[in-house]
Amino acid sequence: MTGEEGRQGQDNEEIPKHVAFICDGNSRWAEARFFPASVGHAAGADRLLDCLKNLKKYGVKFCTMYGFSTENWKREEGEIRNILAILEETARKLHLVAIEENFRIKILGDLYDERIPLSLRKALHSLEEETLAATTNKGLNNYLTVCVAINYGGRQDIIKASINIAREILDGKINIDELSESDFGSFLCTHDIPDPDLVVRTGGDQRLSNFLLWNVAYAELFFTNVLWPDFNEAELNSTLDWFASRARRFGGRKVKPTLK
Repeated sequence: MTGEEGRQGQDNEEIPKHVAFICDGNSRWAEARFFPASVGHAAGADRLLDCLKNLKKYGVKFCTMYGFSTENWKREEGEIRNILAILEETARKLHLVAIEENFRIKILGDLYDERIPLSLRKALHSLEEETLAATTNKGLNNYLTVCVAINYGGRQDIIKASINIAREILDGKINIDELSESDFGSFLCTHDIPDPDLVVRTGGDQRLSNFLLWNVAYAELFFTNVLWPDFNEAELNSTLDWFASRARRFGGRKVKPTLK
């Protein structure tokens, strides 16, 4: 059975463990309604909160949201200010929702960039620390881990990991001939979360835009023309149905049962 009734509350191997989102289309959503871009970003933030609740309801364990990329600094200064202000407001809203809904928040990316307002930095650190404490103190094992990528870039994460590995090799802590994929992955900021099973990009573009480049090697990629503020529960259900129809082989082949 597919759709909401078929997946809600069930442990189903067809449900992705980790879903990652490139939430694109906020500005175009606003422009189509003759609103400033800030209104679209605010609508997108509200959609994020709804989406997280639905993912948890359907049994998804990890979610990563691409909030602000390292390339987004190229936008106009006024739009950047609006986005950062909305991110801070969303962090405060998410704080209340996360405690109530049992979300554990993890921040990906460089928050120590001087261009990020101190108030936003504090709000994100508080969100991460307090939701970790809340889910730990409750002794929960059914929480949703929500990774929010702020000032994040996949290439930058790989470069940073490479530099740190090089230092470890020079210090004699790592044997270069024994370096494995798992060893390399342990130096990424995503080291303690599983690779995404499904990447969803809204807004019509079909590219990854420097998002989780190391991690998405075997992820299913779903591109939709729906703009992020319109990506409601029905759209999410359709996306999960599409994922359930995929045959995931990870480079191998599924063995057909032999007839006796």
